[in-house]
Amino acid sequence: MSVNTEEADSTEIIVNQDGLQQFQARRKSCDPDSCWSWLVCVVCAFCNIIICGLTYSYGILFPWLLDEFQQGKAKTALVGSLAMVGTGVYGMLVAKVFNRIGPLKTAIVGTLISIVALLVTSRGTSIYFIMISYGIVFGIGSCFVFLPLYLVIPRYFIKRRSLALGLVATGPGGGLFVMSPVVQALVDALDWRGAFMAMAGIVALIGPLVCVFRRMPGDIGTEQNSAEDEIKGKLCDFSVFRNKRFVIFTLAVCLTYTGHYIPSVHMVRYCETIGIPPTQSSKLYVYSGVTSLLIRPVIGRLCDVKWIQAHFLFQIAAAFEGIASLLLPLARRNLYLVFYFILYGCTDGAMGSAMCVAVMFCFQGTKRVRGFGLFQSITNIVSAFGPALGGLVADSFGSYPPAFYMAGIFVSLSAAVVFLFLFVKEDQEDNDHATMTEALMIVEKCTVV
Repeated sequence: MSVNTEEADSTEIIVNQDGLQQFQARRKSCDPDSCWSWLVCVVCAFCNIIICGLTYSYGILFPWLLDEFQQGKAKTALVGSLAMVGTGVYGMLVAKVFNRIGPLKTAIVGTLISIVALLVTSRGTSIYFIMISYGIVFGIGSCFVFLPLYLVIPRYFIKRRSLALGLVATGPGGGLFVMSPVVQALVDALDWRGAFMAMAGIVALIGPLVCVFRRMPGDIGTEQNSAEDEIKGKLCDFSVFRNKRFVIFTLAVCLTYTGHYIPSVHMVRYCETIGIPPTQSSKLYVYSGVTSLLIRPVIGRLCDVKWIQAHFLFQIAAAFEGIASLLLPLARRNLYLVFYFILYGCTDGAMGSAMCVAVMFCFQGTKRVRGFGLFQSITNIVSAFGPALGGLVADSFGSYPPAFYMAGIFVSLSAAVVFLFLFVKEDQEDNDHATMTEALMIVEKCTVV
């Protein structure tokens, strides 16, 4: 039987062309900076709003747990502190899992852990039980969700990478703005146990949403996995402490976060002591959330200006917050507290944006990764004990003003510490390395474009 080879070859060519066109169509939808990339960005921002909003709204739940278990303000505040800092403390563990199983599976694992933790917390019988189920287990689960939302963005963006990361970073401010009224409504309608169960249902929304994290053709960054693994393996390299600018700024941020979260966690309870009901005081978080959300891109843009130093922007914000916290005990009316939380949101967003840039500019190249990883771990561990310390002071003195004075002093001291930057010069080796790194980044970007 003879075969028409010419006809067979033409048929094969047509099939190959159809397959190529289908492949190119699929690839186009997954290309960096495509419409699908922006869908991923929106999903990441929304998931960040959910996970950060539920975590940072602990101040609304705080009075209920305080009344339920009668274990004092320090222990009860520590529960929320452990959950809030979980997104940073467990970052190195999550990064390793992320490199092994990818963003989709990592986020789903985190969603499942968070759901189980919240459901178990709703059946809690003691503050120590909730400290483990919510403070630790939910903290781990939220980190498994939180970190992939940032790590996945560079895989989908090249030209608009900074803008996309900035949109995702609005999660903490947007989360307070959106989720704090939701949490208050849940507590009013369902009690604190029912609220935790409903929160588990809200977190469950993240599962189907992160399914947009599909693998891209020629996945960006896949070729660099071995190098990234090597870098992440050195995150605990303490040689970064030879950098004096890094040491000064880490000390400043540790002082800031010792006092920063004290007003936020204890505000609803403090308002009860001065006659403001929880339904009214919980709205204060909306003001801080929306101002933090709006100020972050502004500060990020200012940090792009060459003559503006990020650490001095951080210093200005810390100085304003420190003074405001020192004056907070004078606020006995809701209007004054609204003004305080508007300023608190502005300083929170400003410090959050400037802090990341300032740490990055302490190092160059792979040192940035090691330094930033260690910085996150140290500052998050310190911030976990701030609200607990504030609660201990409030219990010892029988009122909240001494705790607010302490918070203001710590934050004001952090602003003063930044002045030490004036006496420390940048490392010349880092400057030389910066020039080389920037050149390589320009070549890489031009090649990709």
